[in-house]
Amino acid sequence: MAEPRKHVLVVGKETGIERVAPMLRRAEFAVHSVEPSPFLLDLVLSTAFELVIVSHPLDTLPLDDLVATLRDPGSACHGAGLLLLAEPEFLDDAQNQVDLGPNRAICTEWSEARVLQSIGDLLDIAPRIGMRVLLHTDLAISKSNDRVTFQTVNMSTSGALLQGPATANPSETFTFLFRLPGGGLIEGNAEVVRHTNRLREGVEGVGARFAEFDGLSEELLLDHIQRQIDLVDNRC
Repeated sequence: MAEPRKHVLVVGKETGIERVAPMLRRAEFAVHSVEPSPFLLDLVLSTAFELVIVSHPLDTLPLDDLVATLRDPGSACHGAGLLLLAEPEFLDDAQNQVDLGPNRAICTEWSEARVLQSIGDLLDIAPRIGMRVLLHTDLAISKSNDRVTFQTVNMSTSGALLQGPATANPSETFTFLFRLPGGGLIEGNAEVVRHTNRLREGVEGVGARFAEFDGLSEELLLDHIQRQIDLVDNRC
C-alpha cells in the first residue's frame, strides 16, 4: 500500500510560493496555498497539515498570532513543522525567529536540494534533550590553527545548539566528535544552520544540523536520547 502524501500549507507572497510549490509537487507532496488573512487562523485550527511554510515577513497578519494559533493544544496543526521562507534581505530576521515558534528559516534563492532537505528535516522533527558535553570540530578559528570546541546546550539526532565562537557561517560544513555521558563516542559531519540570538537564547554560538554519522554513532545517540526522555516521562 502506498504511503499517504504529506500535506503542506504554503502561505504568503507569490514570488516565494511560485518557486517552492513546484518543488514540493515534484517531490509528491500535497500542496495547499492560501493568502495570509484571519481565515488562515481558522484553517490551521481545524485542518491538519504536516508542515506550514510561511513567507517572511507577513504583511497582513502578525506572525505571533499565527504561531500562537498553530501551537495551541487544540489546533489540528499543533505538531506541524513551521518553516519561514524569506528573500535574501529578510533571511537574518527570519532566522532570529527560529525557536520562538518557527522551526527553521530558509531563503527563496537556495537550491532545490537544500530547500527540500530543510523541508524533509521538519517533516520528521526529532525529540530534543538538554545535554552539556564538549563537541570537537575541524573548524579553525579565524587566522589561527586552533580548532573550535563547542559546548552543547541541547541536542537531537537531527542537530544541536552549540555554545562557543560563532566563527562559522550558515551552510559551512564540518566534522565533529563528542562523548556521551557514559562514554559512547559520537562522530560525523554537520552543517551550520544559523547563528544563535544571544539576547533570546542566552548563549553565543551556532545551530547545527547533523548531516552524517560514522559507524554506530547515530544508534548510540538515539538510544541515549530515548533513555533521557523515558526518565523524564517516568518522573511525571
